[in-house]
Amino acid sequence: MNESLATTLGELQAQIYWLHDAEKFTELASAAATIYMKLGYAQQQAETAGNLISEAYQLSDMAVLVQKAGDYDQEISYYYQIKDKFTQVETILGYRTSIAIHQIKWWMYFRHQQKLKILVHLFLQHFKALGFIHLLSAIKLTYCIWEIARVHKLRDTKTTQNNAIRYWEELLKIKPSQYPYIG
Repeated sequence: MNESLATTLGELQAQIYWLHDAEKFTELASAAATIYMKLGYAQQQAETAGNLISEAYQLSDMAVLVQKAGDYDQEISYYYQIKDKFTQVETILGYRTSIAIHQIKWWMYFRHQQKLKILVHLFLQHFKALGFIHLLSAIKLTYCIWEIARVHKLRDTKTTQNNAIRYWEELLKIKPSQYPYIG
């Protein structure tokens, strides 16, 4: 396992969260694209995936606005548009198992503060991508993302980054055929 690569990927992942908060979506797309290039995807694949991920983050902001306005149907509509973006990312990257539904569900449940549902979908996102053989890693990765989300919410940049590095260290250690990370 390449610790330097895990550090770079963790730093980029944490950067995506802060760029989202700052509404710097062009830079967010670039950071996401860099993650995929570092994972070995072609530049065009990575850039397209990065742009789709950036668009998904923008849609998630719209979902939050309509959630606050109490428009549940419109909120769900935005989450399914996000799912479509993530499904396109999966297609571009050649993912065999779709995990997009679990990513959008844990995002939505995070905003609705439904902790058990967050954990279920975080776990399913990782378990479905990695398979039963990597059950323990799926649990560890679920915990890492849970902690990333928790400390990011607290605006703890250093701990967010450290948790993201731990996430990538664990993930790179098992060398999965499909990464459970979309954005």
